[in-house]
Amino acid sequence: MENNIQNQLEIIEKANIWIKTSLDGNKAKDAYRNMVDCRRKLNKKKFALGGNPAAAMYGESQVGKSYLISSLLSEEGKPFSITDENNIVHNFIEAINPPGGGSESTSLVSRFSVNYKAINERYPIKAVLLSPADIVLVLCDSFYNDINLKASQNIHFLSSDEINAEVYQLKDRLKDCQTQQNVFGEDDVLDIQDYFEEYFQKADKVIDSKFFDEISLLITKARPDQWKDIFSLLWNKNEIFTTLFATLISEYEKLNFANVVYLPLAAVLYKFGTLLDVKRLREIYTEPDRIEPNYTANTKAFLPGKNQEIEFAKSYLCALSAELVFGQSETLLQSKPFLKETDLLDFPGARSRMEKPLDAIENNTIPDLLLRGKVAYLFNKYSDAEKINILIFCAKHEQTAQRIMPRLLNNWINKVVGESPAKREQFIDKSKISPLFVIGTFFNVNLQYDPLRDGRDNSSLNYRWLQRFTTTMEKEYFEKQTYSWFDNWTNSQPYFQNIFLLRDFEKSETPSNLFKGFNAKKREEEEIFPENFPDFRLKLRQSFIDYDFVKCHFANPVESWDEAASINKDGTKLIINKLTIAGNNINNARREKILSELNEISQIILAELVKHFQSNDKDKELQKAKATAGDIQHKLDVAFSADGIKLYGQLMKELMLNESDVLELYRKKIDDIEHRDVINMDIYSTYRMQVPVIDGDTVELYFDRLCIHYEKTTEEQKQQFRVELESKKIDLDELINGNSGLIKNNAQQLADALLEYWYVYITLTDKHTIQQILAQDGSTALQEINDMFQKLFKKLGIAKRIAEKIRRYVDGHNKTDLPYEIVADISAEILNKCINTIGFEYFDESEISDLRQANEKNSLGLILDQHINSTEKSVADLFTSIENHTVIIQSQPGEMKSLPNYRNYLSWYNRLKVGFVSVCDIPNYDVAANEQLGRIIDECKTVKL
Repeated sequence: MENNIQNQLEIIEKANIWIKTSLDGNKAKDAYRNMVDCRRKLNKKKFALGGNPAAAMYGESQVGKSYLISSLLSEEGKPFSITDENNIVHNFIEAINPPGGGSESTSLVSRFSVNYKAINERYPIKAVLLSPADIVLVLCDSFYNDINLKASQNIHFLSSDEINAEVYQLKDRLKDCQTQQNVFGEDDVLDIQDYFEEYFQKADKVIDSKFFDEISLLITKARPDQWKDIFSLLWNKNEIFTTLFATLISEYEKLNFANVVYLPLAAVLYKFGTLLDVKRLREIYTEPDRIEPNYTANTKAFLPGKNQEIEFAKSYLCALSAELVFGQSETLLQSKPFLKETDLLDFPGARSRMEKPLDAIENNTIPDLLLRGKVAYLFNKYSDAEKINILIFCAKHEQTAQRIMPRLLNNWINKVVGESPAKREQFIDKSKISPLFVIGTFFNVNLQYDPLRDGRDNSSLNYRWLQRFTTTMEKEYFEKQTYSWFDNWTNSQPYFQNIFLLRDFEKSETPSNLFKGFNAKKREEEEIFPENFPDFRLKLRQSFIDYDFVKCHFANPVESWDEAASINKDGTKLIINKLTIAGNNINNARREKILSELNEISQIILAELVKHFQSNDKDKELQKAKATAGDIQHKLDVAFSADGIKLYGQLMKELMLNESDVLELYRKKIDDIEHRDVINMDIYSTYRMQVPVIDGDTVELYFDRLCIHYEKTTEEQKQQFRVELESKKIDLDELINGNSGLIKNNAQQLADALLEYWYVYITLTDKHTIQQILAQDGSTALQEINDMFQKLFKKLGIAKRIAEKIRRYVDGHNKTDLPYEIVADISAEILNKCINTIGFEYFDESEISDLRQANEKNSLGLILDQHINSTEKSVADLFTSIENHTVIIQSQPGEMKSLPNYRNYLSWYNRLKVGFVSVCDIPNYDVAANEQLGRIIDECKTVKL
């Protein structure tokens, strides 16, 4: 498969050379961009297939990931360990892993692999580094997600025009330069664009600018020291962000922009200051506190490309690294066979974003911004690159503070498993088990007896299941009212059923009081029964089995309970058994899915090339388009003959949309998009009415104003009020944002919906003139026109044009303050102009030139110049002509061209044929070029994936 991907990439390079020499104008631009997009997709698939498949541990900080990973990577009687070059064994948790202490402990992904073998025994740890493009996105992720841009005072944000002006200056400065480097390339810039469009709705000024189109073509001409001048535009030229970026690139250059470096084990030992500790990031700006007994600021590093050993600062290496790779003993395979085919990844814990105003950012704030941006970006990067085959998601029993988790999980499922029940079923038929594992950690907390709340009936025991499963898991982690996968998993099994329970042996003795013996003898010896409720756990077990959520989402509730709640069973055995099934099958399922996607890419490449190839079929297609247009023109001539011309205005009225139609559609569409289940909306409205939300509000600012309004003056009163709001499930962040109306990528969704609406709208039976002229007596004319416009809209990118124009009014706006009338008016104007001119207003010179040449070569009868001469008339003469149009039709038909309505009809009539011909993708180049393209097409057809 990998060899054939390479063959496809070589074909694309040949095609791009052909495009540059044989096409021009928008046709060349669009064809080249389509080829580049296919190249990027192929390279992503190539990257996804490289290296070992991986199972990733993911969740918020402090949710029990360390306990699970220790269980999955330890042998009976031995702790989870790493062996150094001197065969000294180091307990990973005690000697390497940094302490969490309730906050972020690391910014790096750790990979554990029995297949990894060090290339140099003195440097057993492999550090996989971020790319320069990754560094750009880490900083952008922080800028757009950790900075509250609305609350930033006295800050001028660059407009799209200002960004364009800077870009054109850069373009002019670099236009005569030769290629300076190949580390940061065209595809990297376009990958950044994709990330912006998916994750940064606040960046509409950047997205709407020419930044990515222009910079992608000139980036290789820029030296690394010039990158800061280019990419600072992405974070509004903020000096602190720019200085950090320049520093990181300068340090990275010392490593020769290597993809990987190799490190001694000392670089990750806690006593020397482990790279895994987030404190290393803070040391970029502040002196280390040197808590570690033998702290060293630098580490040795081996650069394989140069075969060179160097000293490098841990602080910068921590910032520049994406993951550290640790080799594991093959003896693990006896008890953990899933590791044979699958590496284990431990991701940094996800945290909520900072929401700081830009004017409050200082040097001492930057490490935390860098940390959050990097942690969020790493998960997105690995997900987008399909480097996570199995996702082991750890979820606690209590409320989450991480609000973006539902979207991240949904994105991963869509990309890896499938975006529909049918596609997920197709994947799981081959994988035998879901690649998403949900681990309910801290299960020992649910097994504890609470004398104040636990009674003998099931209903009094169910509060713990309500909290863990219904409130926390369904509503907060998965947000099932927005993302339907949890209750719509596959066609044959609608309910997702790959949930596991995990308890901690150590905490099961103290404080949970479940079993005795483990802390002293590493083995549980006796169950602890509550004195006044000795059959408590039997009752609790039954309440679990009978709980509705459990019956739906656990395939075998009895097994799930017994494997996690019995003596000397913490739940890991069941997890390992299922992971083994996943490890044995998911890689094959993944490769088949990738193969299917590669075939789709191959078809896109072929279709793009064939589009520009001159063949007999193309000539036939042109003649067919000409004939179809001629048939419709005949129907129009018959319908509008004599006095019938009055119907033309009504026909156009029925073909075009008015603003009120678009307004109603958009309101419904946004309601459909925004279908999150937000509780207490009535009380939310009351609060918003009593204490209106103002621009730039944060949770704390709004809470302070609530306190003033409701006379909460003392700290004790404020604290009680906060507790009261929380107990009533009042989410101030939700309240401020107006039902979380920040609608993701609204502009494109609305534009797409508008075109889909129009395709149906013009076929409705209440469009009497359309039906009478174009659909009577079984005529296919209406369907032909509909099909032509669908192709024309796609060719001209009408949906994209609409989205670009309305994005500034839509994306990032709350539902409550979205200017619907403006958005509807802009959208209707663009669509109606395209309908009224049959797209002619959006053709560029190269397309019109192609049409002229095709017209001459094929005798198509196109009228491309709409200069219909009419004699000069006074206004009085014009009105006289209009009043006497019946007489003119009968006695002087040539004078009809003097009537405005007829002139408009004639223009539309002529352009109708142009529209039918233009969607045929008319080729225009010499015979030799066409033969060369034919050879590329033949080569493309021979590639078998």
